Amino acid sequence: MVFIIKIFYSILFLALWWALIKFRKNVHDRTGHWYWAEKYLWSGWTYLVLILFWLFLIFLGAIYPFWWLELLR
Repeated sequence: MVFIIKIFYSILFLALWWALIKFRKNVHDRTGHWYWAEKYLWSGWTYLVLILFWLFLIFLGAIYPFWWLELLR
C-alpha cells in the first residue's frame, strides 16, 4: 500500500513540475529576473536555471517511489 501511495505522489509531482516547465513564461513573469542568474550566467539565463531546477525535481520525483532516495542517505 505504501508503494501505491508513493507512485501516486510521484505522478502528482511529475505532472506539477512538467506543468511548471510548460508554463515557465508565466512563472518567470511572476518571479521576475533572478539577480544572481543574470549576473553570473549572463542576461536571460533565469529561464535556464528554472528549467534545470525543475528537471532535477522531476528526476527526484521519478526515483522517489523506488526507494532510491532512502538509499542515498
